[in-house]
Amino acid sequence: MSGRFDALASRLQVAFLSDRGYTKSQKVVNQLKPVATYEEIEQQRGDKSILYVDVRSPSEYADATIPGAVNVPVLGDEDRKTVGTLYVAGKIDDAKKHGIQTISPRLPEMFSLFQEYTKAYDQVVIFCSRGGFRSNSIFSLLKSLGMNVHRMEGGYKNYRNTINNLIPVLFEKVQFVTLYGNTGTGKTAILEELKKRGANVLDLEACANNRGSVFGGVGLKKKQPHNQKMFESLLVESAAGWKEPLIVFTEGESKRIGQAVLPPSLVEAMYKGLNLNIEASLDYRIAQIKKDYLHSNEAELLAALERLKAYLNEARVEGYKEQVRQHDFDAVIADLLVKYYDPRYNFNKKEFAAIFRNEDAATTAEAILEWMKQMND
Repeated sequence: MSGRFDALASRLQVAFLSDRGYTKSQKVVNQLKPVATYEEIEQQRGDKSILYVDVRSPSEYADATIPGAVNVPVLGDEDRKTVGTLYVAGKIDDAKKHGIQTISPRLPEMFSLFQEYTKAYDQVVIFCSRGGFRSNSIFSLLKSLGMNVHRMEGGYKNYRNTINNLIPVLFEKVQFVTLYGNTGTGKTAILEELKKRGANVLDLEACANNRGSVFGGVGLKKKQPHNQKMFESLLVESAAGWKEPLIVFTEGESKRIGQAVLPPSLVEAMYKGLNLNIEASLDYRIAQIKKDYLHSNEAELLAALERLKAYLNEARVEGYKEQVRQHDFDAVIADLLVKYYDPRYNFNKKEFAAIFRNEDAATTAEAILEWMKQMND
């Protein structure tokens, strides 16, 4: 594999990304330059704590950013549009003047924020869209004031290029163990228990911030599903914590989850892995769905049921909605599971290495790990 991925291998702990690879235990011999690419920053990370500061506008940050980055916008959304319009019109000086007028009143607040960041983190890295005016202006100012900050060369575009190069090879040597099962059988809870026990886990629903189906965002704190860019970033971020052997547990999903599409390399790797079937009683499934989806959010549930009219007749959906208003949740969930969701799942074409009956996620996780140990002995 090309050595271009060496720079990230120490952090991702996946030596298969390059022929040589790095490990976290290797000594970092070079100091991070004041201005460096994302790959160079990650190569020099070692055990240092790094905070990425996204100085793009709030809407750009909300769309997608580096996972864990904080937003300290140099320009707000409207001011960014104004500056951009002036630049396009060739009024470069006017654009710069407007930018300076906009940022000047906020400089004391921004300075205080960066003081806090540099005290809390070993390295603070500033980035904007392409490493241009926005990141360079605040970086230059803070450096002139003696603050220890860095700037990411090429900005978010440089970061995305790195992610785009990583995704096709990220899963090449991973052995996936994929959990399948009808809705409510507790697959996500089992993944959480497996992770607590030190297993490598890829939670695709968390990366997508969506569970799929018309109820995909119901009960989630952040309602907006992640777009493809953020989804891919979180896939790479998940891989950062994986340990060898590269056996990774995940949940069987369709190729699309919310707004995100699984990369072909991930689909292929999952296809080559082991499949486990998770079963559970109807009572357990109802209780699990209530735990995951019901959080004093009746209006949200009714809106999701309304979207079901694209798949079910109106009278049936209206009946469900009335039961929700009466808080007869068990009846609605049971009917949807048995008559709508279960028939939509077809596992007949899957070959399962084992079947586990789940009535307690922790117990089932222990049973899966024991089964894996016996498989590998």
